[in-house]
Amino acid sequence: MDFIEVYPNAIPDELCDRLMETVNTHPGVIDGITGHGVDLEKKISRDITMDNFQELLPLRNELLNYTLKHSAQYFEKYALGLMGAVAVTLADEQGKPQTLTPENFDTLGRHRVQPLVQYLYRSGSINIQYYQKGKGGYPHWHSEQFPQMGHNEALHRVVLYMFYLNDVEEGGETEFFYQQRKIKPKKGTMVIAPAGFTHSHRGNMPISGDKYIATSWVMFNRAEKLYAPLG
Repeated sequence: MDFIEVYPNAIPDELCDRLMETVNTHPGVIDGITGHGVDLEKKISRDITMDNFQELLPLRNELLNYTLKHSAQYFEKYALGLMGAVAVTLADEQGKPQTLTPENFDTLGRHRVQPLVQYLYRSGSINIQYYQKGKGGYPHWHSEQFPQMGHNEALHRVVLYMFYLNDVEEGGETEFFYQQRKIKPKKGTMVIAPAGFTHSHRGNMPISGDKYIATSWVMFNRAEKLYAPLG
């Protein structure tokens, strides 16, 4: 069990095409950044953050519908992600409050996975990224959690997710260091994996053609929302 899940045909081809068209034509495209800004030794790409542009929010929200569906599948399989860090209380068949546990998940939690995901988690900003054939890539081994000045949003990241928007026959794999696993880009496929150092990874240079992805993170909701008083 390596906690890396691959979902073929997670989004339709026509949605992939619209996302690729966005990064190819939108004036908001910039050089790809790492946690420390533009660093061409670590990452070479052209990116656009969909959340930053009002006109892209409908497209973003369309993608988020698919993200929720497959994130729910992921956390149904790895259900401690719904109860291990934040204790969740649910009503049983008699209406009595019960703490969700692995032992009672089948009866109390399994049919509630999607609303539990929505209660605990949110998506980060979604980036569409273009990696040029023979040049682009993210060769630096990296993970997704790190401290930041001011807000520490990156420490809320639980899993990464990415959608491959096109096929790449040679190169362009997402390579996970400790798992010794390479995932070949296939149009419409979604990958979900833990965000921490155990799943350090890199994006290999595409050789046979350009590579396009849409990527973000499933993140804990902020404490102010999770622990807000009712009423």
